[in-house]
Amino acid sequence: MSEPTIHDVARQAGVSAATVSRALNGGLVKTQTRDRIKAVAKSMGYKSGASSRKTTLSRSGSVGILVTDVGNFYFADLLKGLFSVAQGAGCRMVIDDLDGGDPDTVIKRMIAGTAGQVVIAPRLDDDFLRRRFSPDNTVFVSKQLDGYMSACADDRSGMTQAVRHLASLGHRRVAYVGGSDRSWTNTQRINAFTDSVEEYGLESMVLGPFEPSYGGGVNACDAVMLEQDLTGIVIFNDLMAAGLLSSLKERGRKVPEDFSLIGIDNSVLSRAVRPSLTTVDVRQERLGAAAMRILIDMLREFPASADPGAGKESDRIPERLVIPEILLTRGSTAPPSKNLDQGTI
Repeated sequence: MSEPTIHDVARQAGVSAATVSRALNGGLVKTQTRDRIKAVAKSMGYKSGASSRKTTLSRSGSVGILVTDVGNFYFADLLKGLFSVAQGAGCRMVIDDLDGGDPDTVIKRMIAGTAGQVVIAPRLDDDFLRRRFSPDNTVFVSKQLDGYMSACADDRSGMTQAVRHLASLGHRRVAYVGGSDRSWTNTQRINAFTDSVEEYGLESMVLGPFEPSYGGGVNACDAVMLEQDLTGIVIFNDLMAAGLLSSLKERGRKVPEDFSLIGIDNSVLSRAVRPSLTTVDVRQERLGAAAMRILIDMLREFPASADPGAGKESDRIPERLVIPEILLTRGSTAPPSKNLDQGTI
């Protein structure tokens, strides 16, 4: 008979695998829940391997960061947050790009050389991730997966702010230009956009999917130009927004006079383009710091919480930590032109 797994204990105790991991490895869990989980684990003969994981972290001093498209501006501030917590814990970060080779090879190499992993790959399939990563020492960023710890931005709040801003300026026909249809984040943003435009009584459409890159934004211009009376646009990320902005200019359209454009990320690119982008700040640095703090807590290096500097027992780490988003208004949004004739190309 095979040895019981963490998932077996979770099912028997009526909690998630991530809660079992925290309860057995010194994380912040209610005393009553911890006692119940320990009793179930003992009765089943489950051994958590906490000491071996701590030894591994002490020996290797390394935690792994796995990303897709590491060249995206989105990751700059995210990595700053990851670095700040890892360095404070005395851990070395090892970074690899899942798009840079065979994903299985990259993942196996990373797992073999690090004590735990932060995975920033919202486009990867759920089953693929479950087969390759343990809930004991994995944290997902910008993706929620049952049984695993995660840190995500509050896309619903951010999208609501973006749509409300366009409505307040007088826009009545707006679009969301989406990224990859395989992206968990893109799906959340489409759902939030659909709900928000209904709330504010706007005509709307979803355009895409497009590659979540500068070129994807350029390609999205065709779809945008074919829509009559469209004046407001929310786009999947700042990188795509920069591509769309450039392509619109080449076709003689002006931002924000002809189209108001809102990006998402608040990357350095949003401040470098002209006009500067109104954008939803997903607070990548805070998101990265939170994800690394969760991972270090799971690996038992030091107690952590959702807020920097907080350590009270009441600040329990949720299985799905959500970081609030903030809309930053800049030069790419304005009231729609009253004399605009936006016929098709």
